[in-house]
Amino acid sequence: MQAVLLIIAIALTIALYRMLSRGGKTYPYAGTQTTSFQKDGTEQVVPGNENGSIIITNKTVLIDGIEYCYKPMEGEQLQAILDYDESGLCSVRVILSEGEKRYFIRKSPSKKTTMHIA
Repeated sequence: MQAVLLIIAIALTIALYRMLSRGGKTYPYAGTQTTSFQKDGTEQVVPGNENGSIIITNKTVLIDGIEYCYKPMEGEQLQAILDYDESGLCSVRVILSEGEKRYFIRKSPSKKTTMHIA
């Protein structure tokens, strides 16, 4: 039993080290949406309320420790798409075999300046 726990601890340590050593920018996500493309041409959309973190590096996206390529080199397959709006990154779409899963970036509230009149 102790050996199993030691192996699990080592695996988690390696995964955490990989996540933190990427040197990318970290974004929290709040909410997901899974879209399945049906054979008849329709789409099935299932919302989710998952939360976690996304780390974006030069060519990859790390979502909760799983790596996806968004800038593939020749011969590599595109696995993720970054979606931007006027305020920056708004979501990350991961391409699945029969659809996609979208992770919505949690926008931090804008910093409001207050003016104190003396």
